[in-house]
Amino acid sequence: MNSLHAMEVDVIYGRGASKRLLLSHFNLHLQESTLCAVIGANGAGKSSLLRVLAGVQNAQQGSIEWNGEPVQTIPVCDRPRYVAALFRDFSRVDGLTVYDLASMGRAAVNGSWFGQLSASDHTTIREVLEATGMAAFAERQLGTLSDGEFQKAMLAKLLAQDAPIMLLDEPTTHLDLPSSLELMHMLQRLARDFKKTIVFTSHELHLVFKMAQTVVLLGGDGTYAYGSAQYVAQHSLMCHFLRTDEISIMDGNLHFKISKS
Repeated sequence: MNSLHAMEVDVIYGRGASKRLLLSHFNLHLQESTLCAVIGANGAGKSSLLRVLAGVQNAQQGSIEWNGEPVQTIPVCDRPRYVAALFRDFSRVDGLTVYDLASMGRAAVNGSWFGQLSASDHTTIREVLEATGMAAFAERQLGTLSDGEFQKAMLAKLLAQDAPIMLLDEPTTHLDLPSSLELMHMLQRLARDFKKTIVFTSHELHLVFKMAQTVVLLGGDGTYAYGSAQYVAQHSLMCHFLRTDEISIMDGNLHFKISKS
């Protein structure tokens, strides 16, 4: 069964005198078919936590397990079989098509970095392009895509790895509301139908509390809240995060108090 576990994890940002504790004794237990959102203020440690969960940044202490195996014991060359991660520093490459991008996902998991993809690999690529609605864009160059189309192409790349765990850093950044909603529905469907364990970071609370099954709220000072969307929405840490009584969350919806001038 697919699973992602963090046990008693401490996450540190910076070095020396600028070193800061972002998370202390953090625990997370996610099974397959779960869509989990990580929220918090800027600088609270959302991206740092995602990098720790992805195994690209070491935790100060504690352990991470993918499908019951400690990350430290998994050879680097084998890790793409467990986790597919999308961070914000991935930029469009001139001359690369959508099909080329999805092919990179297959290459990451089977080691075929020099174009030696099998017939089965190409079948997988076509399937993930279909699943993400990008089949008709296969020969389009990345530079010609809208932001929403590019994010779906990146999602196809992750799916092509066929990894049970998917980690995405702010996947709806730069997207308009309809495109953000479409992408979130797609993540819901992938978690449900493909039995993926998906963790994503976001600032878009209106989407998080309507779409995610599980929410992690980072306090930025070592504290956190973790549980169902309803539980986190009512947690005392949410008041600290919102820092205003003009916004509230009820039944998964954002409510704004409009002040008369």
